[in-house]
Amino acid sequence: MVKNSRKDNFDGKAIRAARKKMSLSQVELAEGITTQATISLVENQNRVPNADVLLAILDRLNLDISEFVSGDFLTQKAKELLGKVILQMKHDALSEFAEFEKALSQNQPTIQAYYILKAADACYNKKDFEQVIHFTNLAVDKKTPSLGDFYLFYAYRQMATSYYLQGDIQEAKDKFKLAFELEPDLLTANELEFHGALQGRQYYAEFLVEQNELDKAADLLEEGLLALRKRVDLFWAPDLGEMLGNIEKKRGNELAAQRHIHYAHIAAFLSNRQVAEERLAALDTVQF
Repeated sequence: MVKNSRKDNFDGKAIRAARKKMSLSQVELAEGITTQATISLVENQNRVPNADVLLAILDRLNLDISEFVSGDFLTQKAKELLGKVILQMKHDALSEFAEFEKALSQNQPTIQAYYILKAADACYNKKDFEQVIHFTNLAVDKKTPSLGDFYLFYAYRQMATSYYLQGDIQEAKDKFKLAFELEPDLLTANELEFHGALQGRQYYAEFLVEQNELDKAADLLEEGLLALRKRVDLFWAPDLGEMLGNIEKKRGNELAAQRHIHYAHIAAFLSNRQVAEERLAALDTVQF
């Protein structure tokens, strides 16, 4: 449960009024959702409960979340949802986003997050790349309050990928370049920024390979793998290592290709990436 700061406007009294209007006791409202004590805290001390509890309470009372929360709570929720989509790649976060969509769209500090999540929904659930481009253009618009450079980076990356999938190579190249210029420093970035940036590098490298810009793609991946080693992080090593191995093979560097595939295989084994480990085991030709 989160205690409100001065920037929030959650109104526990409104919850109590809606409950009494429906002739429900605190115990009845809490049934199957939470405890009576939590309902009492919400009503009397303006405490914001966890998101799933809050949504269940409001649903039982036929109330709209946008009437009850804003400010810090929504900003925290927006970043949590973005983190699930970007860092954990959990598409089920988009289902939760639907519950908060109206509130996020009407709250200026979270409007950029709303656009990015709408773009993600258009991409993952609808495969509507025109809509992705529409919402990411709004996310990077100078009139849209920004949550920071990382979110601008991510929006440009979304846009670039959608242009590429539509076959607009020049626009894709321009937007990938804009994203790369905003990429956070790989050695000092937080976890969300770091993994989001490496995800972006993977997409950018795939695009560059298709354009036969192998040297540039290899440089991007080498830098990413170096950052992974320095941060003692294996999560992206199998994917980026395998991609770099394939690029080296295209460049005619067979020994380098074998080395990168071997390292990727080891990283997949050590990080318990079983599917990747099985695939890379079949490709690993290094003998001892």
